[in-house]
Amino acid sequence: MSAILDRLEEWRDYQPGEWVARCPAHDDRKPSLWINLKTSGMVGLACRAGCAFEDVVAGMDLLPRNLFNVDAGGLVAVAEARPEPVSPFLTAGLRVWLDGLPAGEAEAAPAVGYAQKRFGLSAADQERLGLRWWPGPQPCPEWVPASFVRYPRLVVPMHDFAGVARGAQGRDLSGRCPGRWISLANPDGFEWQRYGVFPGPDPAAPWIVAEGLSDPLAVVADGYNAVGVRGAALLNNDPATLNALATGLAGRDVRVCGDNDRSGREFTRTILAALHQREVHARQLTLPAGFKDYAVWREKRR
Repeated sequence: MSAILDRLEEWRDYQPGEWVARCPAHDDRKPSLWINLKTSGMVGLACRAGCAFEDVVAGMDLLPRNLFNVDAGGLVAVAEARPEPVSPFLTAGLRVWLDGLPAGEAEAAPAVGYAQKRFGLSAADQERLGLRWWPGPQPCPEWVPASFVRYPRLVVPMHDFAGVARGAQGRDLSGRCPGRWISLANPDGFEWQRYGVFPGPDPAAPWIVAEGLSDPLAVVADGYNAVGVRGAALLNNDPATLNALATGLAGRDVRVCGDNDRSGREFTRTILAALHQREVHARQLTLPAGFKDYAVWREKRR
């Protein structure tokens, strides 16, 4: 597997059995190619910018047959079968872990200060979103990967529309971690939620759907409600997530705001099409030229 990854630029771990890298089929300024290794030895590729599979493989100077019977070479592989949503037992375990992490200015000053400076989140915003601080290496559940554990992080719970945390990501505060945002590792047979709901101070305000977690946090700081979606490259093959988004956003004033690049525009098209197919009215929020994403746009407006 390492021989395949080494054909890609800026590849890094995303979670066990999954990696991201710059796509060789287009001018990819940030990693938008999703790679995973199945237990059968098959390598999966998906470009969130919409590049054809054949073009991605050709850009790696490989043939499709080279992606079968791949030796893991000590790397972790993921199961073939579609995993189930996390169980109530795992959800309860996540809640216990999150509640045990420091929060608030007194105990989590580095994370609080970062969230205020980087995203503009007030103390009230941070409390409402349940933000936490991971101070660094310490005992933790097995589904917290080593890449997460090593560095101090701002921990962001990923709630569903009912307010139940069903996943989380951590933002590196040290500047030393190769991956700025690290997700929890999927337990065997289960998968943490791929989206997070981030309510703003006014439930009646518009809802903005964006990529990842940085943009949704900036959206909340502007007084709106937000939904952040991770793993955007896989959305077309994830009707469960699309159905959950449509159900939760039904009847709301919805805007979709992908990043200001090719992959972001594909994200916007995918979400809008899915919502419209499910009879949810939504519009596109277009960023001004020159701003790569909502968080950068907000920062420049401050």
